[in-house]
Amino acid sequence: MPAAEAAPLTMARILIADDERVVLFTLAEGLREAGFDVIEAHDGLQALELCRSEAPDLALLDIRMPGLDGLELARRLRDETSVPFLFFSAYGDEAMVRRAVEIGALGYLIKPLLVSSIVPTVRTALARSKDISGLQGALESNRTIATAVGMLMRSEGIDRQAAFERLRQRARTQRRKLEELARTIIDQKQTPA
Repeated sequence: MPAAEAAPLTMARILIADDERVVLFTLAEGLREAGFDVIEAHDGLQALELCRSEAPDLALLDIRMPGLDGLELARRLRDETSVPFLFFSAYGDEAMVRRAVEIGALGYLIKPLLVSSIVPTVRTALARSKDISGLQGALESNRTIATAVGMLMRSEGIDRQAAFERLRQRARTQRRKLEELARTIIDQKQTPA
């Protein structure tokens, strides 16, 4: 890929939170060398404050930190900011990964980490974050689509992103405009049976 295409993602601001100074230093330096602007936090509380004040494009969070651990930090980021996050940890048990997914993590990496191996994950998470942000913007700007997505969420027991993807896939399959299909779904649900 030409350097010009990679530039927008490599200029991203990344926050790294880990209480292990060696890990923090190694990741921070490696990501800086890969072209990212890096902010370092030594614990969860400092990371939360930096996310509020600096609004990084992505936060890399260690799960086990004293005080505010990575899982609670992620919940707060999700509820109080728009900063997307992914986890890294020495613990890869299924229950921990499931909790990370439920909170909304864009990824989960297992220590020890090689910077050369995590750069693609970071770039993917940044791109995915932009997609999700675009989805949220589209839903907020179009009440018809947002209403149909809400109806699908309720009727099919799925989350917002899955409902939007399902609606978009149906529109493609039926070769219809998204808003037109959304209007049809709303009209069908409002028509008495």
